[in-house]
Amino acid sequence: MNIMRRIFTALILFSITFSLTAQTAGIAGESTKKFIKGNIADKTAAVREASDNEVAWISSKAIEFCLENKDVLGSDRELDGLAVAAVLSLSQETLKNADAETKDKIISDFTSLFIKFNKSSTVQIAVITKLVGLKESLPSEAFTIVLNDFIKTNDIKTMDSGVFKASITALESIGNSESFTILYSMANDGRYNLYKREIETAASSLIPNSMDEVINLINGADMKKISSIFTLAKNNSKISAKNLCEISEKVLIESILLTENSSAISAADLDVQLSALKVLDDNKWTRASSSALSYFELSKKMYSKGLMKEDMFGTVISSLRNIAPLNAVTPLISYLEELNSRTEAGKQVSSAVVLAVINTLGAIGDKSSFDSLLAVTYLGYEESVLTAARQALSGLRWQ
Repeated sequence: MNIMRRIFTALILFSITFSLTAQTAGIAGESTKKFIKGNIADKTAAVREASDNEVAWISSKAIEFCLENKDVLGSDRELDGLAVAAVLSLSQETLKNADAETKDKIISDFTSLFIKFNKSSTVQIAVITKLVGLKESLPSEAFTIVLNDFIKTNDIKTMDSGVFKASITALESIGNSESFTILYSMANDGRYNLYKREIETAASSLIPNSMDEVINLINGADMKKISSIFTLAKNNSKISAKNLCEISEKVLIESILLTENSSAISAADLDVQLSALKVLDDNKWTRASSSALSYFELSKKMYSKGLMKEDMFGTVISSLRNIAPLNAVTPLISYLEELNSRTEAGKQVSSAVVLAVINTLGAIGDKSSFDSLLAVTYLGYEESVLTAARQALSGLRWQ
């Protein structure tokens, strides 16, 4: 039995020794030896020449070397070159089998490089670009926080433009809700006008993950601010219909409050309101039924005062068939009866407006609109209105 135990122990020791030797052999290639023995230029060359088996180890050691010697060497072009080579050498393939601890160390190393090499735009841009490229393999949340703080606390007048642009582009991809808030503030700050397009593009892309922040920004805002946020949302072609409708509904609600409390309304303000209404109409967003009806009542007042053109008012009326098909029937009947009374009294009534009311009631098809539609056919409207009323009557649902 003692002999068997000694044989078994020997086999285990052989196995362990063989395994360790194999691992060392996998790492200790020519590039590894060159890295260990060489000067900074040799180390950089070793990083570039590393085989697939060597690259992870050499890259890690190269970054450690750069961080350990940065304070001593200061701004050194060769050290910068080694740092950049180490960062760029990592790939999706390299990280394919890396564990969570290894990935966390890479993020920590990259973050330390970004902070410590703050006078080297080349190193900082390399770190930013590589992290975005590896976002499917590396957890980027911690670096996003660092990047948020970086663009928020550094003076744009002294910041390297290349690093700033790279940061904005990166946040478009790996940003969070805080990134959105920071970027939106920058987009409306004159100091960042030179980068306004890039900032707005990045902020727009982050809207789907920043809905609470977007809604809070709209809440209580003035029309200029509401318009700028709404424009950002519309410019994101990838935003979901649900998110866009939620933003549009909030835009409509807040703009109604502002308009009701204002003595005047501009063409730009009307455009924002009607654009928001169109989104709700196109998506049949019935959740905004009460908001659409409130806007209908406001539009009646604006139309009567000459603040809204008849084609715009007609658009508001027509939208009710999709946004408020159940709740719009009674107010539309009431308005049609008002128009009928004016016509009967010989007063001028817009054919476009009365057609919009008739066609909307006809599209909804509620039988309660029968009397008011029938009354139209006995009044002195033009033929197109009379024909529309007859068609609407024939389409009412009686079951």
